[in-house]
Amino acid sequence: MSPGVRLPFMGVFCKLRGMNEEKIILEKYREEVSLRRVDGEIVRTWFEVRVHPLTGELSRVIHVPLRRQMKLPDLVEMAEKTRDTCPFCPEQLAEKAPRFSRDLLNEGMLRRGKAVLIPNLYPYDRYCALIILSEAHYVPIENWETVAIEDGMILARQFLNRVMAVDAGTRAFAMNWNYAPHAGSSILHPHIQLSAGAFASNRARRLMMASREAMMRGRDNMAAWMGKEKEEKTRWGGDIGPWQMTLAFAPRGRFFELNLIHESPGCFAGLSDPALQHLATGVADAFRFIRKMGFVSMNLSLFSPLREAGLFHPMVSISPRACVGPYQMSDISFQMLIDEFFTLYLPEDVAEKFRNAKGVASGAE
Repeated sequence: MSPGVRLPFMGVFCKLRGMNEEKIILEKYREEVSLRRVDGEIVRTWFEVRVHPLTGELSRVIHVPLRRQMKLPDLVEMAEKTRDTCPFCPEQLAEKAPRFSRDLLNEGMLRRGKAVLIPNLYPYDRYCALIILSEAHYVPIENWETVAIEDGMILARQFLNRVMAVDAGTRAFAMNWNYAPHAGSSILHPHIQLSAGAFASNRARRLMMASREAMMRGRDNMAAWMGKEKEEKTRWGGDIGPWQMTLAFAPRGRFFELNLIHESPGCFAGLSDPALQHLATGVADAFRFIRKMGFVSMNLSLFSPLREAGLFHPMVSISPRACVGPYQMSDISFQMLIDEFFTLYLPEDVAEKFRNAKGVASGAE
């Protein structure tokens, strides 16, 4: 660890100098542990505690070899069994899809390509929409085409701009994608959840408040963070247009977290079509890599202010999901209650695999 930094692991959290000084410091603490087996063999292992460079949140990387088999769900069989009753397949959607009120959307829904945006019948915010991305009931994660993801992103941007135009009280939004049941999706047919209202999520609020505080002092911590990642190279995944790809230094999720961060502060609702096309390309690349790593499910979240354009770089986080072992154990446990994640893969090892899969050299395209 850097000298002069009090460990935030002793019961009292303090602000780390890495969040205040001109140079970003990526803080991690590693401890070696020795254990004795019944037969007397000494086993040496380790764990790391890592500090998120923006928020100060802690994540742990633990050295637990994955000896248990990850049993992948048979999504093809699931698709065959659920297609006839799926509310998002074209036949059902045409007859039964709800509509937004005319004061919000005169046409009741939005369409682009094969993507459709409709109301969410189970709202959790002032405005809740579902973006159905494909007419196909099931799309394998490695088969996503950039244009399908791009069409969904453009519909999200269009809807958010309409919401802002009719309701000055909306201050925040969220865009999330649960892909397949292991990631929490109750319907296999691919869809994104989009919401807008007065309150940002806890995670979005922490990220944006940290960035905003730095910006108010004349410092762009997100640009400094990405500059540090590119300089260190070990977690760098390359550039796609204005988006910078990196494996999260302090990941959230059991396996790894891949980030795409825009090079400039701004709002998702103000991104250009080319920026969204590049983002969709990066997401599709991430999906193919997730499958290559042995997963078929993932969570995706997009973080961005709704209106304040100069305080945060739009950011996408993607994390694979899976159930492990003969009991199909969830990959999330008490971590959801303590708000701290235990990750089994070193981000640096995953980043090397990602670069090899994409043919990207460390620190550069």
